[in-house]
Amino acid sequence: MKKILAFAAAGLLTIGFVGCNSKSGGSSEAMDSLSMAFGDLYGAGMGQQLRSMDSAINMEEALKGMEYIANADTSKAFMQGLQMGMQIAQLYGGIEQQCGMSINKGLFMKHLKDALMKTTPMGQEEMMAMQSKIEPLLNKAMEQSPKAIANKKAGDEYMAKLKSDKGYVFTKSGIAYKVLAQGEGQNFSDSDIVKVNYVGRHLDGSEFDKSGEQPVPFNLKQVIPGFAEMIQLMKPGSKVTVVIPGELAYGPQGNRGIEPMETLIFDIETLGVDDTPAQPKLPKINAPVKAKTE
Repeated sequence: MKKILAFAAAGLLTIGFVGCNSKSGGSSEAMDSLSMAFGDLYGAGMGQQLRSMDSAINMEEALKGMEYIANADTSKAFMQGLQMGMQIAQLYGGIEQQCGMSINKGLFMKHLKDALMKTTPMGQEEMMAMQSKIEPLLNKAMEQSPKAIANKKAGDEYMAKLKSDKGYVFTKSGIAYKVLAQGEGQNFSDSDIVKVNYVGRHLDGSEFDKSGEQPVPFNLKQVIPGFAEMIQLMKPGSKVTVVIPGELAYGPQGNRGIEPMETLIFDIETLGVDDTPAQPKLPKINAPVKAKTE
């Protein structure tokens, strides 16, 4: 139905432009009727479209945005500026979603304007250097989000309680593990692809992932740091429970279903090195592989 309305409106609009060649600038009864008909048609179609995207949408706010664009100066530069403004608004939303805090729009716009109005274009190398600064600054901002701070505190408290359990060993990096079975042979190295059975759990004990019926082959250079460190402390046949703090897990970015700076628990059993020449199949979303940065 939405497509039918959209095509009908587009078709009628084309006919109107072809047939309405008067330069008088005035308004006739016929044009008033056409204006009302178009308004009814577009209003019905857009209402359906907006509600299909968000059933609880604020129509008053949507209408303000619609009118602002529809009645705006149509010069090429102005319209390009509107398009860029939409991109900036999406950037604001993306940063807020990642960091859990709103960007400082005043500072952003001040620096944007200063850079935009420079008469000498920025070179490619300078642009690349500026881009390289973004990721560490983004990580630092995400570390200061309320959710990351709360998860870091919960993890630290959990680790502190483990120190009273003599069965746990703490490494210099900060992971804590308890050996359930020693295993035999040589320890794994970071160049190994290791077959692993595992269960991943949140601090409340709920599972977020597990290997299932078949062991998963992990390339130790592609997993989160705390998991890679633990595997290298193990031998074939070893079983451990390891607690990995957020900074050695998914860090301030988190992962799907895993919050920023969240401390994680893994039950791990190593079965040996996978010497199959084929590339190992990638594990599921929340397996302890390093999260990709966009």
